[in-house]
Amino acid sequence: MISKIKLILWLIVLLLTAYFVSMNTQPQISIKLLPNYETPQIPLAIVIILSIVIGAILILIFTITDWIAFKFEKLKLKRKISFLEKDLEKCKKSIKSLEEENKSLKEQLELEKNKQNIKVELEDTKSGPV
Repeated sequence: MISKIKLILWLIVLLLTAYFVSMNTQPQISIKLLPNYETPQIPLAIVIILSIVIGAILILIFTITDWIAFKFEKLKLKRKISFLEKDLEKCKKSIKSLEEENKSLKEQLELEKNKQNIKVELEDTKSGPV
């Protein structure tokens, strides 16, 4: 809906511009583009409108180049995010596996401690009172 409203507004602006040009054909000028080249006599309104159009085209070109650079940067950042998310998943899996290994080693350590305590108690009971 908004795009249709914009289109209608642009058409109104173009119609007003065409009306302006048709009403202002009297002051005619020629423009020196190069030292040896001069344009034929054209209405001043057309020169003004052409200047505006050329300026708008240049602005559009500069905007498009910035937009393209922005899109490339966005794509680059998306790839980096994807890589970092995969790396994060690998790290989470690694942490989980290391936690399981740590738990297993703690259990083994407890078993070894219990075995050492049993051996010490057996030696104490074997030697008995002297």
